[in-house]
Amino acid sequence: MIQRRPWHGVEWSLFIVLTGSVLLGLLYALLHMFEHELVSTVLTIAAILLSYGVPFLFWRPNYIHSTCYPIAVLLTGIPLQIYLSWMQEDAYLTINCPLMVIGFLTDRKNAWWTAPVFMVAMPVVYYFILHNGMGIGQLFSIILNAVLFFAIGLSLQRVVTSNEKTEKLLAENQRQYLLIHEQNNALEQYANQIEQLTLLEERNRVARELHDTVGHTFTSVIMGMDAVSYLIETVPEKAKEKLDVLRSVTRNGLEEVRRSIHQMVPKEGDMLLSQQLTRLANEFALHTGTQIKFTTVGDEYDIPKQTKLTLIRCLQESLTNAKRHGRAASVEIQLTYTDEQVSIRIEDDGVGSEHLKVGFGINAMQERISALQGNLQVSSSLSQGTIVHCAIPAKRVPSF
Repeated sequence: MIQRRPWHGVEWSLFIVLTGSVLLGLLYALLHMFEHELVSTVLTIAAILLSYGVPFLFWRPNYIHSTCYPIAVLLTGIPLQIYLSWMQEDAYLTINCPLMVIGFLTDRKNAWWTAPVFMVAMPVVYYFILHNGMGIGQLFSIILNAVLFFAIGLSLQRVVTSNEKTEKLLAENQRQYLLIHEQNNALEQYANQIEQLTLLEERNRVARELHDTVGHTFTSVIMGMDAVSYLIETVPEKAKEKLDVLRSVTRNGLEEVRRSIHQMVPKEGDMLLSQQLTRLANEFALHTGTQIKFTTVGDEYDIPKQTKLTLIRCLQESLTNAKRHGRAASVEIQLTYTDEQVSIRIEDDGVGSEHLKVGFGINAMQERISALQGNLQVSSSLSQGTIVHCAIPAKRVPSF
């Protein structure tokens, strides 16, 4: 297996130890060159340099071949050890430092042959070739020596592998931390955006509620006050009664504004929708002098408060527009219940318009109804009045 990576600090340490042992071997050969023939000394030095240089072809910075390096040591280092032992007529272990490197480079792919060859086969062959005066105890000593240096290299590899895993884990934790930090910043931005949207929606809601409530109340009061101005000189007592009624309407309008600001439903929230709409229509008729006809079609059933409030606002806006803009004298209101929806139809006999101008009130009504998956239709014709139709999905709960 080939790895193209720089050396670890442990590998540089192994290189220094290995180079130091080779230098000691060369020094030993030079010191004893007068005890042997020159040719023998030169061969010894050449063999030492060869056993040192060839394996480095396969174990160097940015190029590591974990299979060829043990083979190179097997072909150069072991013959050198046997040759030196034969020359000195004694066990001469020059393979110890290369064994540490082999142990360091051993992995699952080559352990099946490097471990038995260098820890068992090599000592046995070494024992049988140099059997002169060597006992079985010395064989076990050589095997133990090989196992020890091989295990040192293997332990160093485990230390390096553990450090690499720790560094990778640390890098991954830092990456996750940065990712979480970025996501947290994004969530904060989203939270700020949601807060701004919520505030904007709340402003729009309050504006719609105030528009419907204040507009409806003021229209009723203004129309009533116009009637009082005619009665105050002719029938003062009747004008006084009318003022008392208008005062009550104004108070109710104030309470309605307060409830709208606090996102409350009308006080009669527990009443049936038809009762609330009838009361609203009767009050409007009383204060504005408008003839209003109210009918309910279908069997009435309970609907959500938000749906109920939306239909109430729809009627308020329609009545206000009918009187203020259309100058209607009569209005017909029809509340219809089906199994799938609840709808209200408001038709007036006002002046109408060929080009209906959609204002704030109609837009607010459309937003409310769309939020409930409903539908709003407004049609008008010149001198034919205006028709407003609002339908909102609803489900009739079956009775058992």
